[in-house]
Amino acid sequence: MDRLCPHCDELTLAPTSEVGVLRCSSCERSCLTGAEEGGSAKRDRLRPRRAPGEGQDWLPALGAVAFTLVFYGVLQALPAGRIGELFLERGFVPVLITAASAWALLLIGARWARLRAEARILDVDLFAAESAAGIRPDRAGPLRRELATRAGASAEGFLVARLDRALRQFEVRPRISAVLEFLSAESAADEGRVDASYALVRVFVWAVPTLGFIGTVLGLGAAVGGFSESLEAAASLEGLKASIGTVTGGLGVAFDTTLLALVLSIVIMFPASIVQRMEEGLVGAVDDYCAEWLVPRLREADGADDAEAIAALAKKLLEHVGGAGA
Repeated sequence: MDRLCPHCDELTLAPTSEVGVLRCSSCERSCLTGAEEGGSAKRDRLRPRRAPGEGQDWLPALGAVAFTLVFYGVLQALPAGRIGELFLERGFVPVLITAASAWALLLIGARWARLRAEARILDVDLFAAESAAGIRPDRAGPLRRELATRAGASAEGFLVARLDRALRQFEVRPRISAVLEFLSAESAADEGRVDASYALVRVFVWAVPTLGFIGTVLGLGAAVGGFSESLEAAASLEGLKASIGTVTGGLGVAFDTTLLALVLSIVIMFPASIVQRMEEGLVGAVDDYCAEWLVPRLREADGADDAEAIAALAKKLLEHVGGAGA
């Protein structure tokens, strides 16, 4: 029966010369057959691959709705002022701008919190116990099961997932060069995954000013309508005053919604850029972690490796990571 590749989800798996190993012709990666596939590999297929800071989008959405309701409730309780006029007396568009901006900022804040939690484990050597004997292919499987215990609260983190996949690759293809190839491909894939994971934030950066322009159009439409009424009411002073109030009110909606949207879009863009740079830096730090603390401790089963060869391979990985980051 045809099977999807667990890495790229394509129906391009084919048997290899190694027993129990399949190789994907699309992404050039290997995996175990269903009969020999471990529980963690099945969990990897069921659990979506995410960028380091990526989380659930619906939780920030609920938080944005709650924040908007509380924010407008507080504004209504406060004395009248410029802020209250800006949010409460300019129609429904400021409500949408506030909710969208809050959603975007909560998304960014959640990513920042996850990145801070991910970064803590980068200073911990999870393979310190293997410093002397190294990691043989027959040790890779048990070590994968021990990673969760060693990582503690960071067991579900991005680094542990990368290490787990690298050890699984070493268990399937017990060659250090194959692990290096796999880590290089994982690094490139994760860089693309980080960039793609900011699609929703970019939508908000684009949508908030657009909502402001919608408010501008609505306000100008009201102002033009009020101006036509002022011409009709020119014979009456009271009618003229009322129609002029409609004109100025429409212009207030037009300019204030645009101002609010532009200010909040700037408020979104700056932290989004900072957090994205942090996330890209974390991907590079995970690459460095693998090159420094995992690859030098791998030992091939046939004894063909030595310390100098391993150091050269680790240096090659670091050079690749540095070139990709540049």
